[in-house]
Amino acid sequence: MDTDSDLSFSEEGSGVESGNEDVNRQLHNRPWIWVAINDTDRYTRPHHIHDFIQRYGPRNPPTPNASPIEYFRKLTSLEDGTNILDILVTETNRYAGQSLNNADLSHHSRSHEWIDTNVQEMSAFLGLYLAMGLVKKPTIASYWNSENRFSLFQTPSFRNIMTRNRFQLLLQYLHCNDNNTNIPRGNPNHDPAHKVRPILDLINTSFKDSYSLSRDITVDESIVGFKGRNRIVQYVPAKKTHRWGAKLFVLAESDTGFNYHINLYAGKSHTAGRIHPNGLGYEVVMDLVRPLFGKYHHLLVDNYFSSPVLGDDLFQNQMYLTSTVKETRKGMPKSYRTTRVPKGEMVVKQCGPLMAMKYSDRKTVTMLSTFATPIIEVSENGRGVQKLIPNATRVYNKLMGGVDLGDSMIQTYDPDFRSLKMWKRVLVNLLLRIVVNAYIIYKQNRGFRQKMNRFEFTMTLCQELIGNHQVERRVPGRTSTYNRLSDRHFINYIPGTTSALYTEKN
Repeated sequence: MDTDSDLSFSEEGSGVESGNEDVNRQLHNRPWIWVAINDTDRYTRPHHIHDFIQRYGPRNPPTPNASPIEYFRKLTSLEDGTNILDILVTETNRYAGQSLNNADLSHHSRSHEWIDTNVQEMSAFLGLYLAMGLVKKPTIASYWNSENRFSLFQTPSFRNIMTRNRFQLLLQYLHCNDNNTNIPRGNPNHDPAHKVRPILDLINTSFKDSYSLSRDITVDESIVGFKGRNRIVQYVPAKKTHRWGAKLFVLAESDTGFNYHINLYAGKSHTAGRIHPNGLGYEVVMDLVRPLFGKYHHLLVDNYFSSPVLGDDLFQNQMYLTSTVKETRKGMPKSYRTTRVPKGEMVVKQCGPLMAMKYSDRKTVTMLSTFATPIIEVSENGRGVQKLIPNATRVYNKLMGGVDLGDSMIQTYDPDFRSLKMWKRVLVNLLLRIVVNAYIIYKQNRGFRQKMNRFEFTMTLCQELIGNHQVERRVPGRTSTYNRLSDRHFINYIPGTTSALYTEKN
C-alpha cells in the first residue's frame, strides 16, 4: 500500500485471518491489510483528489422569462413526444372502459356518468389536486362543500372548475399503465412497480436530460407514507415523517436536493435469490450511480448502503465515498467491534484508498471515506456553537442531507389523503418531485427576474395547469318541447263542458 513517509504506522496483529479479520479478501490482486494511523494530525491521503470540472446545473432549460408550466412540461415530456398527460389520459380511458364493461353498477352509481377524459381536463385535474396541497382540507369532498353555515371555509373555485363527482370519477379511474400487460405475481418477470412504471421511467429519463449533477451527491431511502395492506410496504423507524410506506431509493444532489434518479424497492420476497453477492445496499448504489462513473463525483451514503467493497469499487471507477458504516460490515477491521474509544478521541486505520475512522463524541460513530480525512477541524453547529470535530464528520454532516432536503420540500405541499391506493400515493409523490425539481431548475435559470418563492411558483403552476377549464353550466328549468315564440295557438271548446278550456298546438 502506498503511504506518506511522515505517517506513523503499525500493523494490527498479524493482519491475517480467515473471513472477517483485517485481511479478509484479495482486493484487486493485493492483500487487504488495515494499517493503524497513530498521528492523525499529520494525516495525508495516499492518493490525489481530482478536481471536479464537469459543468453542472440545468441542461437546455426554458428561457429565463418562461412561466412555471414550461419547467413542468420540460420534466414531464421526452424528445420523442411522450408526455405524462397523454399517458394518463390514454390509460385512464382504457381502465374506465375495462371496468365499466365488466361492472354490475348500482342504479345510483356515479360511474353511469363517465365519459372519456382528454388532455385539457386531465391537466385541470392535476392542477386541482396539486392545489389541494396548498389549501389544506381534511377530505377531498370538503373542497366542494357549499353549505351556508360553513361559508367561511368554502373554496368556490373548485366548484367552478370541476364538479365533485367528475373529480372523484377521474380519481377513481386514474391509471398510468395497462392492467392487461401486468405479468402475474410469482413469475420471474413480474414488476411490482408495473402500475407506475411508465411514469417512473419517463421522469428518470427527463430528469437526466434536464440537469447535470454537481460534485457532491447522495443516495438515501425515501418513504411514501402508506399504512394499508400491500406486500411492498416497509417499516423504517429512522424516518421521522413516515415510518410505514413504499420505499424509494433516491439519488439526489446534496446542495439543492434535486432528484436525479428514483427506484422503487420491490420488497425482499421479490429480490430473494437475485441480490448482488455484496448485498442489497451495494446493488442499489451501483445501479443508481453507474452512469456517473469517471467524473470524480463525491458520494455520501449512510450505513445501510456502505461497505469497504463499495468504497473501493467506486474509487476504481473514479468516484469518491464518504459514509457512516457498520462496524460488523464485511471487510471492516475486526478490532473495531471491541475497541472502546474515549469521548473526543478516535481510532483511524487505512487500507489502500480507504480510511476507516471510529470516533466518539456524544455517541460513537464509525466512518469510511476515500475523500475526507480524520484531521480535527473547527465546525459550527446550527446554534452557532463552535466545536472541534474530524473533517470526515463535518463533511458528512454538511453534505449527506440531499434526499432529506428534497423530501422536506415535497412534504410541505403534499395533499396527503389517506384514502388512496398505495400506487396512487406513489404516483402523487412522483408528481410532487417533478414540481420540486422544476422549482430548483427555475431558481438557477431565472436570470435577473424577481424570484418567486416556492408557494408562488406552485400556485402559478396550478393555475396554468387548470387554464380556462370550467364546469359547463346548464340553465335551470324544464326543457320546452316546442317553440312558444314561433308556433300558433288557438283556444278550443271542449264538448260536454262549460268551463274547461285548453290550449292545443295547431
